[in-house]
Amino acid sequence: MDKNLSILVRDMESRITGRLNSMKFHFFNVCVDADPVALLSTSVPDGGIDRHLEDLVDVAKKDDMTFVFIPHEGTDLEMIVTAIGVTHPEFITEFSECRKSADSDETVSLLTVTVPYVDERRKGVLEKAVGTYKDAFCTYVDAEVNVAKVKMAPYLLDATKEDKDAIEQIVKDKAKEYKEMAEEAAADRIKKIEDAYQKYLEIKVGLDKEQDVLSSAVNPEVAKTMNLEG
Repeated sequence: MDKNLSILVRDMESRITGRLNSMKFHFFNVCVDADPVALLSTSVPDGGIDRHLEDLVDVAKKDDMTFVFIPHEGTDLEMIVTAIGVTHPEFITEFSECRKSADSDETVSLLTVTVPYVDERRKGVLEKAVGTYKDAFCTYVDAEVNVAKVKMAPYLLDATKEDKDAIEQIVKDKAKEYKEMAEEAAADRIKKIEDAYQKYLEIKVGLDKEQDVLSSAVNPEVAKTMNLEG
């Protein structure tokens, strides 16, 4: 392949690879659990400077769905809540206090940040977001291919048909490869969403059963009906 054509192909690949990584990063923000990577997109305005969360708080995981933010000295947790509300408005925030140590009455403020369960409504929203990011990436690939072809045209004026067909196939194969990677990444995220939804259904069934037990305990008529239906 002509040197100039090789450079143009590599340039195209470099830009598409960067966009692919950006798409994958957006997928992490389609949150189904308390994945710390999802916090990387949150910056906190502080005195005219955008600061990373880790510069202002220590982050721990309480469980699979919950972060606990422990503020550094002087950190205003209210501005953390505001910043999270921009990047993840679906997150549920709650303030609490805890003692600094077992033998001290001094307390420290904490911020609990909970990722909501993936119920049916959220499932649809998250799946649509993944599809939107994937489709936008594929559109970008097509645009980059067209730009590359325009840039290659002057170097193909004197090329043989075989050489023109060969470079056309190379570009086409590259585009196909990147789109397949996007499809794979999207399918993986969709599976995580589905798994999270199934987890929500399991929890909901358990809660419904507990509610039935409580209802039967306080209402003999309900208990009698349940027994008859059972």
